[in-house]
Amino acid sequence: MYFLMTNDVESFSIPLNKLDTATIKEVYEVGLPRLLDLYARHDIKCTFYFTGMFAEQSPESVELVKGNGHEIGCHGYDHSPEKAFDVLSYEEQVNELKKAKSAIEEVAGNIVSFRAPMLRLNEATVRALEKTGFRSDSSIASQRFDGPLTFGSEKKFKWLVAPRKPYKISHDSVVKSGSSNILEIPISAAIVPFIGTTMRISPLMTKIVQKYLYRESKRTDKPIVFLFHPNECLDVGDRIEATRRTNNPIEYLFADLIRHKLKLKNLGINAVKLMDKILTCALEYGFSFVSASEYRKMYII
Repeated sequence: MYFLMTNDVESFSIPLNKLDTATIKEVYEVGLPRLLDLYARHDIKCTFYFTGMFAEQSPESVELVKGNGHEIGCHGYDHSPEKAFDVLSYEEQVNELKKAKSAIEEVAGNIVSFRAPMLRLNEATVRALEKTGFRSDSSIASQRFDGPLTFGSEKKFKWLVAPRKPYKISHDSVVKSGSSNILEIPISAAIVPFIGTTMRISPLMTKIVQKYLYRESKRTDKPIVFLFHPNECLDVGDRIEATRRTNNPIEYLFADLIRHKLKLKNLGINAVKLMDKILTCALEYGFSFVSASEYRKMYII
């Protein structure tokens, strides 16, 4: 049984609900050290998906993660909603991927693993990933339902019909298996997502979902994929703002106001302690921790 501990590294400030350059320094000085220390104590290797912009502004963060033996992947170049891959054309996506890849590879060397910013992608993404030399994606959360509590939610309803086990993505639909060279490694979910945000908002709900997913993995060999962010390890601080990121009143109410309030729970050291319990339980259950690229190689074999 395999467990992929994955981390999205971006400049998003949870307390301010927006991209914030000061967060980059905080992640490097506080978030990453706390997280890397936790992973070292459990002796596990993970995948860190960096945005190209973060890598450009903090190459030392990429070096720190790579120096600790973890895989470096790509999380697009820009994490802003207007640059979400599901609203970009094929040509625009290729350009974004080339720009991000160049920025990250300058520090990390060759990278082959990808996760879309905000988990938003479309059918053109598959061809764009092939064109730019990527080999795996981890943006689909099979059978996850967020309702209106996320941007692009109407396009994520198709997650409900996506294969639960890893699959080669179809060129016609990102939620169908096909003949592309891109292996989709779905983020674990059972309606409720198995991610850091859920873990912090409701540890009890996370335990229930975790129990189901672990039993499923034991029965079907489906790998566990947990999504976390180093910025979740940062303390809340004095400034809290529900920054408006959309003109859509429904998305503003649910994705900005309500979701923002929920995401403030258990940040900082509390998030690290909760993650410690997740990792301890996984190891006791018998999971082996692997990176996205390592899993892809085993899948191909």
